[in-house]
Amino acid sequence: MSYQDDVINVDSILSLMGGTIFHFIVGIKIMWGNVTPYVTSYLVQFNQNVSYHNTLHVYTAVFLGQSLFMYLGGQLEKKIGPRLTCFTGAALISSGTYLSSYCKSISTLGIVGIGIGLSYSSPIVCGFKYFKKSKGIVTGVITTGTGAGPFLFGLVATTFVNGENYPVDESTGLYDPDMSPVVGRVPSMFRLLGAIYAVCGFLGASLLISPSDDGNTKELTLAGIGSGESEPINTKSTSGYSETMTSGDDNIIPSTSAFVKGKGHQRYGSRVKFTTTFELTTPQMIRDSLCWLLIATKICTGVSGFYVAATYKSFGQTGIADDHFITGCLGCLSSGVSRLVWGATADKIGHFKALEMASYASPFFMIIYTLTVQSKLCFGLSVVLLFGLWGANYCLLPTIASFLFGDKHMGTNYGFIFLVFGLSCTFIIDVSGSSGMSFYFLNWVFVVVGFIGAALCSQIRYLTTKVSDEKALKHHRATSSVGSMI
Repeated sequence: MSYQDDVINVDSILSLMGGTIFHFIVGIKIMWGNVTPYVTSYLVQFNQNVSYHNTLHVYTAVFLGQSLFMYLGGQLEKKIGPRLTCFTGAALISSGTYLSSYCKSISTLGIVGIGIGLSYSSPIVCGFKYFKKSKGIVTGVITTGTGAGPFLFGLVATTFVNGENYPVDESTGLYDPDMSPVVGRVPSMFRLLGAIYAVCGFLGASLLISPSDDGNTKELTLAGIGSGESEPINTKSTSGYSETMTSGDDNIIPSTSAFVKGKGHQRYGSRVKFTTTFELTTPQMIRDSLCWLLIATKICTGVSGFYVAATYKSFGQTGIADDHFITGCLGCLSSGVSRLVWGATADKIGHFKALEMASYASPFFMIIYTLTVQSKLCFGLSVVLLFGLWGANYCLLPTIASFLFGDKHMGTNYGFIFLVFGLSCTFIIDVSGSSGMSFYFLNWVFVVVGFIGAALCSQIRYLTTKVSDEKALKHHRATSSVGSMI
């Protein structure tokens, strides 16, 4: 059996199950919007100046921790393996959540972001070593847990803290500790969630069984460092890809170094159509304006999703006095399941078209979300759809980046893209929270940002219209070391 074949045995199935279970806890940042009213009401007891805009910083701190430590997590996995890496992540995530029950500022939640960043990719790397031909399926199954976890944990948190469905005070938008027991249950909520995260995290990590390294799996690491000159990986036609996919060889894309001159490389640019894609190192990619166009696209199409995930409940309570309905747990589930849907859609109509479609749809539903806050049906559907459209950003852009800049340095290439994305989103959302503007006004700001992102998507699709990329992208989806993982 070739090393490229999938390995179906007890170890591989257990590792896939373990990775999915572990990802239940690495997606918990998107349930912050659900618990924000409880936590903010609790903190007001110690600082009367605390508002929803202040607690928004907790969400961005967790995301920042993930962005900064994902690269280190890939390096850690190479040193100690996926199981120990995930044990480390689970310990940080669960302890950070549990210790928050004793704090008056929730500063320990920053530890949660570090834990997520360190352990996010390890289960997927482990799955790739078994399922070498089915990486798209592996990433889809495992990252579905990223939405399923917040879905379940959000239900647990809301049921525990506010099982009676007490409304917030209309004048303050917070829970009154003298009128409802919600505020007093917040510390116990963190302890309960911390214990649940520990059980899920350690159970999932214990099921990860990494096969022995036979020398062929090193290429699968998500944070591999490499150096070398760029090579074109696609020609003006897709015949090379057709031959690759129909042949029984190692599924390696044929390339030539004819385009390489010394230390320089053929560049794309961000204005002229191109017909050839290249294998670029991270420094080469950074010097190419197409890289920054892709980063700007990711920021403008993704930041609105982070904003909605952090504020939908606080905004919704301005018009809907029903905590159980507005919990938005289905939105979290939609974020996970949608990644499978967008992957299938991209296989049908193309990745660039699918991303463009999602990018234009998102600001339109953001408008509906803003204008229908008084209607349970419209607001609820808008939240679910916005979470689902947000999933397209995570599913499609990594695959497009892999196609444009190659597989060889994908770990560091996409690591850099995600780092800039994370820092930028953190800055934008923090500034929004510090501005003191109403959520209604900020919603319109992010509508504009969304349309800018859609326009940038159109520019990327325009640049690639001369590239017959669909077979190439399908090939990348099956063989890329990153695929639609993040």
